[in-house]
Formats: sequence, structure tokens, C-alpha cells
Amino acid sequence: MPNWQSLADGSSDRIGYGQFTTTIYHPGMMKSMCGAAVLVAMSLIAVGSAVEPMPTPVVDCSTMTVENLDDCVRLNHIQMLGTHNSYHVAPQSAILAALGERGSSLDYTHKPLVEQLSKLGIRQVELDVFADPEGGRFALPAMLRTIKGLEPPGPELQTPGFKVLHVQDIDYRTTCATFVACLGAIREWSRVNPWHVPILILVEAKDSPIEDPEKLGYVKPLPIDRAALRALETEIRSVFSMEHIITPDRVRGRHRTLSSAIQSEGWPPLRAVRGKVLFALDNTDEHRAEYLRGNPSLEDRVMFVSSAPGEPSAAFVKLNEASGEQESRIREVVKNGYLVRTRADIPTEEARSGSTVRRDAAFRSGAQYVSTDYPELSPYGSGYRARLPDAEPLSARCNPVTAPVGCRNEWLEMVRSNTAKH
Repeated sequence: MPNWQSLADGSSDRIGYGQFTTTIYHPGMMKSMCGAAVLVAMSLIAVGSAVEPMPTPVVDCSTMTVENLDDCVRLNHIQMLGTHNSYHVAPQSAILAALGERGSSLDYTHKPLVEQLSKLGIRQVELDVFADPEGGRFALPAMLRTIKGLEPPGPELQTPGFKVLHVQDIDYRTTCATFVACLGAIREWSRVNPWHVPILILVEAKDSPIEDPEKLGYVKPLPIDRAALRALETEIRSVFSMEHIITPDRVRGRHRTLSSAIQSEGWPPLRAVRGKVLFALDNTDEHRAEYLRGNPSLEDRVMFVSSAPGEPSAAFVKLNEASGEQESRIREVVKNGYLVRTRADIPTEEARSGSTVRRDAAFRSGAQYVSTDYPELSPYGSGYRARLPDAEPLSARCNPVTAPVGCRNEWLEMVRSNTAKH
């Protein structure tokens, strides 16, 4: 990986993104050229053939400025705040009372996605999806049949397509009931705010049944197999144009594997990814294996997957625990160029206790996306909340582990009038 902390090593780095490759000439190399400024030469690369370099302006990355930041800072050089189960609305009090202690971890509510993006600076969301190709599978939760006076879910659950909820029949309240509706809200906000740093959309495929010893008639989810995963991609493509998405193919470029692309060229600079989104499959079980089958480096796929460094598909790593020895593990993975998502808190635990141990370790670790259930003050009186250290109320900060010298938080998401809309 190129060392962006020290740019005086007399070497050059190549940044690949889609068809474009940028070569950064470091100051040490340029000393032999009479101390000329760092030169960035961009050339158009066509698959299987080379083309003449395109003329581009000189960019000097030895001194960071607001003008050159987009060419000198990459996606993995920043840190952003995310939310866990971003769609979630706590069950009604009667359900929580019926669940007893089991319900304590469900008692949290997020603002609608657009409010999270615009008012709280959230740049990573998590959506749990259940297959429902015919519609109506989750429209009549079992709790409605067992507890009187509950508010029924909306008519959206009758429509065909993937549904977004936490636990079928029990924890089903959501700010956007369909996957397409959730994605549409993000897309529209992104189009209006095209200068934003990339939004990570984590997708967890859910198909596990609930144990039903009292015979309440819990619905059995449909299995999310290979065909269902392809249908999930179809819904993504129906909302977002491919130009709007940072795909594995775009990051891999001409390399054989994603891992080799990350190690030799790294993630693209901000200029190439502003106003875009990227998707990652949250699952690390058989769903991940099925998604990778036949596409070991995610060829032609829309989503990244969590992969151990060195695997062909390795670019994104989910490491939920950041406290203790795991902090140094995350730091090492981040130093090696990978994107990492971790958690600042476990549902309602830190919100009730006020402990900041896990949160502080998560931010120190350098994980690019740090997820929380409490971007706002905890309602339990503990004073707990998770915000980017030294960067509130900004949406991103310079990564404490990987950011190049001279990076400034306030420059990362400034309004740029020349940013293209998708």
C-alpha cells in the first residue's frame, strides 16, 4: 500500500478507479527534477488497451489544501458515523411489556433515513431484508392477534418485494417498510446533496424462523438463496443507476482480485466517489458464501462482502467489536488499506450504563464507519451518545490512523458547486 503519511519516499503511487488511473509523484521523486511540484498525471485506461494520457492540471499533494483535497484524500482516509438497524422503530409498550427482559434490547428508535443523513450527518445505514416476492407475507404480525389495541402496520407490507424489519411478528415497526422505499429515500437525498462523502449501505439478508413453543403462528421467512440474492440486486439496480454506485468491479479495475487492487492501488480518491453509495452484504454465513459462488472476486456483483484480508474478495471487513485487543486488530486492518465497519455500542447497553469504553475504542481504531444506535442523547438519562470526536456536527473527519498529513475535517464535505448529479 502507498504510504500517504509520508510523501517523501521518492516513489509514485497509482490510483485506479473504473477507467481512470491517477499517478501521484511524491516530493522525493521530484527533487531530482529541480524541486518541481508534485505532478498528478491522469490517463484513460481502456480494458485490454492503452490510450494516450489526457492532459490534466498539476496537483501538489505535499501540502494539503481545500483545492487539492479531493485528489489527495481517499475513501479509506476518512471516518464516518453510521447507525445500526437504521430503519428501526421500537415496538409498542404492550409488546415490550410482554417480552420482559428480552425486550430491553429492542427499545430504541431511529429518525427517518433522510433526517439521519441531513440532520445527524449519518453516512452509513443498515437495512435488514426479508424476501417477500408475492407481498403480504409479513402484513399481519402475530402480536396483533395476541395483544389487543396494537397499531397495525401500513399497506406497504402488502406490496411484492423485499421488506425491511428487524424480527418478523414481534419487532416489525420501521420507518420504511420496503427495501425499495428505503433506497429511494437515500437516492433522492444523495441527488440533492451530490457533494457528500460515500454512504455505505449495509444489507443483512434474514430468513431465520422464530421458535414458537406457544403456537402463536409466527410466519416462516422464505430462504434467501442465490436467486433471492440476485433479486435483491435487481431491486438495488431499480433504484440506483450504476453510475451512482461504487461497485467491486470499479474498485478492482484491471486487477485479477479485489484484494490485489486494494493492496497495489487502494480505494479511489474522494473526487471519484463523491455523491455515491456503496453496498455491502452484512452476512458472514451461508448467504455470503452463496453470493460469492462463481464470483470469488465479486465480478459483476453490486455488493461488497466482509472478507478476511488476503481473500480474493477482500476490500471491506466487518469487525463489530472494537474494545480490548480488537482495537489493535482493527487498526492493523485499516493500516493495510481495507474499509472497516465497527460498532460504538450494543443496543441499549451503553445507552443505559453511560459507558464510553467501546465507543472511544471504535473511534480510535480508525474504522472508517462506526455504527451506533445513539447519534443523539440517550433517553435513559446516562448522557451517552456517539458523535465523531473533535468533528461535531460534521459528517466526516480525517481518519486518525490513515489520513494524510494536512487533512482538515471541515474540508471533507464542503458544498462543491461542480459536483455531478446522478
